[in-house]
Amino acid sequence: MVNFIDSFNQGMSAAQKAIANKDEIDSVIDALSEQLLQASGGKIKISIAEKATPLFAMFAASAEDLLARRKRWSVVASNPLASYQPKELAEWKFDENGYPCRLITTETEMFCEDREALEDALNKLLSAPGTGKKLKAVMEQKPKE
Repeated sequence: MVNFIDSFNQGMSAAQKAIANKDEIDSVIDALSEQLLQASGGKIKISIAEKATPLFAMFAASAEDLLARRKRWSVVASNPLASYQPKELAEWKFDENGYPCRLITTETEMFCEDREALEDALNKLLSAPGTGKKLKAVMEQKPKE
């Protein structure tokens, strides 16, 4: 007879690992956001947000592509003191296990298999000129009225 208990235990262990990985990723993003909030005088908050698929991409895509793209996630910067839409810094793709995850920009795609790789990728993202321009624009947004 097949031993389903071993498979069940493996699934439970994998689920716990996935939860731990996602918690770790959240803690890295939270630390990044907190540091940038302090460095920017409260004008930059970083988060991972679901983004709508651009309309032109929906027309060009097949039905199969649309199903695959229905959720698109991004690393975004917003100004908590202003009421503008967040600016996308990079596309964010992740595995159901948390890792590996990917940061995708027009210039590069960075694969992150663990916390250290994620921190390195975020450092590279922040130091890129295009990201700097976007963060500067977010900081310069006019406060809420």
